[in-house]
Amino acid sequence: MRVAGTKVLVIDDEHMIRWSIEETLRAAGYEVAAAETAAKGMRLFRLFRPQVVFLDLRLPDEEGGTILKRIKQEGGARAAVIVMTAYGESCPVARAMRLGAYAYLKKPFDFDQIEIVTRGAVKQLLAQSALT
Repeated sequence: MRVAGTKVLVIDDEHMIRWSIEETLRAAGYEVAAAETAAKGMRLFRLFRPQVVFLDLRLPDEEGGTILKRIKQEGGARAAVIVMTAYGESCPVARAMRLGAYAYLKKPFDFDQIEIVTRGAVKQLLAQSALT
């Protein structure tokens, strides 16, 4: 599985979460960009063109489900979105999965999960591109 050149975008308003995910994935060989707001995240999504996006469902400027919907509209199947939340609400998570999220992580999470779910997302994207 190819890691080098795989781009990951992290959109989360919590600095330590962003930083931890960035460091974990950079150490594993991924190219990582991060944003603390939905607006900045969407700008980076368009410029950076990531294959994997970690998206907090609760951001200060926009609800995560709305952002997920825009990412899927603009990026289609080329972007695997992993949603994250610290809240135990099942409605936003279920909605995110219906909108096409690849996976869901509940905060706090083990950072080994980050690498495992990223690898799985990349593997799925590679399998999809091989079929087309």
